[in-house]
Amino acid sequence: MIPRLCSEEMARQFRMETLSPNSAILDKTRELCTLILQSGEYRDNVSKIDAFFNDKTAQSAYRNFSKLGESLHQKQHAGELTQADIEGYDKEMAALRNNPVTASFMDAEETLNGIVSQVSKLVGKALELGRLPEPEELSDGCCNSGGCGCN
Repeated sequence: MIPRLCSEEMARQFRMETLSPNSAILDKTRELCTLILQSGEYRDNVSKIDAFFNDKTAQSAYRNFSKLGESLHQKQHAGELTQADIEGYDKEMAALRNNPVTASFMDAEETLNGIVSQVSKLVGKALELGRLPEPEELSDGCCNSGGCGCN
């Protein structure tokens, strides 16, 4: 008989949450989520996303562009990517950027992902340092002045 690789007890432990449902950390996280959801940044960007999902033509163009990107990614891995492929991709990207609905959607998506990234980075850095990080500790290692050769 082959032993089970994962007992019921182990499976239960893996499913267990790190924080209890009534944890002060989760309460503050819920407050942060509420603040984000009520912010102008969130509402403005969600309205752009909603406009995109109400525009079937914009969705189709974006879907086709995504498929093109996947295809070119496969070509790149196979060593078959050509300059014409890259130019075609750039042309399609420009067309999406010239459409106000898809451009707004792409910008909104980037902004919301940026909010998630920024909050996550702040929390992660605080846990790493054991204190609130200073703004310069949150930079990506670039001095932004160009003096270090990063610009």
